[in-house]
Amino acid sequence: MELVALLPLIALAAVMLVQVGLAAHAWGAAREAARAGARAEAVDAPAGAAARRMLGGHLARGSVVRTRADRAGREHVSVRVRVPMIVPWVPAPAVSAEAEVPG
Repeated sequence: MELVALLPLIALAAVMLVQVGLAAHAWGAAREAARAGARAEAVDAPAGAAARRMLGGHLARGSVVRTRADRAGREHVSVRVRVPMIVPWVPAPAVSAEAEVPG
């Protein structure tokens, strides 16, 4: 009887664990995409195309890639990616990463 009472908690913990793993994967992919965009920007290639190529299909949809210059004049590429959600009715958070354009 106690096991039956604990099953929803065990299922919730499993879903949360998988969701944290998906968020970590999305953040790592955003970091790598920002680096790829920065390398492309350094050779005057489109940063957005390089970053989205690095993200792949599912994460590239809905991603935002921006290039900006800071106060010191250094360029940065930032990538924002929506985290894939297991539960469809929960709003998807976004993770972002930024990389400086090598100069």
